[in-house]
Amino acid sequence: MTEKNDRNILEALMEGAEAVIDLATESEAVKAVPVVGTAFKVLKGLDDLRSRVLMGKLHKFLSEPALREALEAQRIREEILNKPGRDQEIGEMLFLVLDKVTDMTKPVLLARAYASYLEKLIDDFTFAAVAHAIDIAFLRDLLEFLNPARGPDTTLWQQRLAAVGLLEVRDTSWNRKVIVYQETSLGEKFRLAIAF
Repeated sequence: MTEKNDRNILEALMEGAEAVIDLATESEAVKAVPVVGTAFKVLKGLDDLRSRVLMGKLHKFLSEPALREALEAQRIREEILNKPGRDQEIGEMLFLVLDKVTDMTKPVLLARAYASYLEKLIDDFTFAAVAHAIDIAFLRDLLEFLNPARGPDTTLWQQRLAAVGLLEVRDTSWNRKVIVYQETSLGEKFRLAIAF
């Protein structure tokens, strides 16, 4: 990669970092998300490429319209501020998952799941399971799972999603060449949370 390309990437990351800071400082509701305060304390002390990438992920997370709409509701903001213990755990989990994701689509999925949790469409246990699935599943498998117009089912992506709990084996043929998968209750809740 040329020095000019390196500079362009760094400039884009810097602009993303500035956008995250703007998002975090302009809205009281965004400030109430437990992960924001922790992330900015860590990121203020770091000035390396990894922290800039994390800022980009955090920007994607905070920019998701579903999350912003949910955070703007007064009822939700009060709930976040009045339950510091459990929300601190959720905030730490959000921060750790955001730090580990390897693409810029998973933060959007995570933001939608968090918004669903805030709107009480899913409970905290389900949110933790959905966040875990987002964290460890291959992105293309998740997108295939969410695609209502997906083609013929192939067992490879289904096997991988069964490992994270979104699918389970429903039936196998006598000759064991065909395995049929079905959604688990977590898979249904995952679909509900991401559709928010």
